[in-house]
Amino acid sequence: MVAPYLLRRLAAIFSVPAALAMPAPASAQEPFQINVPMKCEDGITRTVTRCATNARGGEVCAWREEKNGQLIVERFNVRGQMDGWLKMCQSTAPPAAPAAPPQAAAPPPSAPAPAATPASTNPSYLGGFPPRDRVMLYIHGSAPLDSLERQVATLNQLAKMVKRMQSAPGRAPNSTTPDEQRLMDTYAKWSDELAQRFLKTAPPDGAQAFQQAVGRYEVDQALTEQVYALLTPPTLAEFQTINGGANAQVQTRIDQIRQNNTSGIVGPQPQQPPPQASAASPGNGSPFVRNDPGTLAVRRCLELGGGDLECIGRGFTTGLFDLSGVNVKAIEPPKTAGIRLGGTYKTAAGLALSFSTDTVAIGACGKLVEDGRGYTVTRRGAQLDVSIENMSKPLLVSLGADGRLTGPAAFDVDGRIITGYRTYWVEERRVSDNSVVPGSGHQVQEPIYGPKTERCAFPSLRATAPVVAEGSLIGSIVGIATGGPADPAAQKSGAAEAPAGARMTGTYAGGGLQLEFHPTAVVMDCGEAHVLQPYTVENLADRLVVTVKNGATPVPLAVQPDGTLAGTSAVDVTGRVVTGATDTAVTYAQRSARCSAASLAPKR
Repeated sequence: MVAPYLLRRLAAIFSVPAALAMPAPASAQEPFQINVPMKCEDGITRTVTRCATNARGGEVCAWREEKNGQLIVERFNVRGQMDGWLKMCQSTAPPAAPAAPPQAAAPPPSAPAPAATPASTNPSYLGGFPPRDRVMLYIHGSAPLDSLERQVATLNQLAKMVKRMQSAPGRAPNSTTPDEQRLMDTYAKWSDELAQRFLKTAPPDGAQAFQQAVGRYEVDQALTEQVYALLTPPTLAEFQTINGGANAQVQTRIDQIRQNNTSGIVGPQPQQPPPQASAASPGNGSPFVRNDPGTLAVRRCLELGGGDLECIGRGFTTGLFDLSGVNVKAIEPPKTAGIRLGGTYKTAAGLALSFSTDTVAIGACGKLVEDGRGYTVTRRGAQLDVSIENMSKPLLVSLGADGRLTGPAAFDVDGRIITGYRTYWVEERRVSDNSVVPGSGHQVQEPIYGPKTERCAFPSLRATAPVVAEGSLIGSIVGIATGGPADPAAQKSGAAEAPAGARMTGTYAGGGLQLEFHPTAVVMDCGEAHVLQPYTVENLADRLVVTVKNGATPVPLAVQPDGTLAGTSAVDVTGRVVTGATDTAVTYAQRSARCSAASLAPKR
């Protein structure tokens, strides 16, 4: 995945269009309280979440509309236009004391209004960090679970920001003040309390997916910009000053990696160092001998057939993650080795099942949204039984020897439909000072979902689209090696696509050989030699056979009942390694090695 630093920096926040920014009338208005639900005669519960004075002196408020505990929409309007529905609503709490009139300088509802920084904390800027209710009020996602994941990630980010600010110039290492430790502990406690709302009742796979989503949001730049907006201006300025000094050191390392990558890369593989030291020495025409993650990513990409520019870009991204301390593997969903399906299958009526390595999407089933669902594949003789996740009971379809999927003639599919839209005001903000870019604001609509069950038919589905390479590093190399500017010697035939049907996933190893399966190709590693090759999966009456198209000598592997792969005792693998680089070209040398494929076990 492309690093989140290249995404546009957006903050999703409420604001008010200029056409609605009118002064409130001076007549008496219906009373209400902030964040107190009001039950209305039309069956809707409305909760005013915040009000502020706009530039023309009018009061503008935002509120939530819910029915039976489910969010319908979030709205905003000038105060004078709210009295119509306020008259038919009753507050669920005693009336609050009259509030002081809003100040003209109060920010519009498009941005949080942090409280003033108290001087009683040590350091004083800690008072500019937000409390939990501010996080809950301003951090939202596309669904309740997505909102919870974002809020937990936000609290985790805030704790890390407190820790990062301890690197201010002049401070001794590990000089945490009691107030800093108290605030970090508080954020950690709040984060755990929010997470436990879901984790206490979540299944194991749901809990794992939740933690992975939180990890991804912790490094998401768009969410980080929203976190910055929760700080008071003095605290944000202090953080940017301290963080900028640390980032200057990181940028120096990034510039060095960029210079090395654009000049040429050579370095030994981490597990299989070349036996000939001269092959990777500066005297052999290679200007660099490096082992950092960015360099190794570039080298492996080139040796598997990727183009120069693509590989340099991938290596630079890997280097950025390494420098920032992000463990990409820890936040990526785990890959379970075994049989999968790929491609798209459709019925005559247009209903579709689109398979990827991890999920399957059901399309054209009533008005249901095409969400990804988990699935399992079990071999039963000459057919493969596929069990697709569904709330009430699994949907069962079978892939037969004729290449068609067959399932029930009528089945109740549980899913969700769009019931409305939530409106946001989106503005682009400058990274330097978090100020809004003039003229960048605009409204966007985000769908609101509700549960729905549709009855659909799955009698016979035929393949209509092939398996395509995924968007990973290997997937990108596949695309380049089959039609891009890769070295002709490394180009493969038939690796960018594969016929719809059974595929493999996961990494298998044994006898010195390692096979890393992807939707359309497999990476073979044997000693110093590694190469990208297409493969096929054939389900016979008595066995399931995976055949790696290893040049003129294909490698057949039978899938065993225990999940291992059994093949021949000797496999010859021929690939290439980088030996040097100049300003205009990269030079390679052929490498061959022999390994055993008698028994390959999945790697955990």
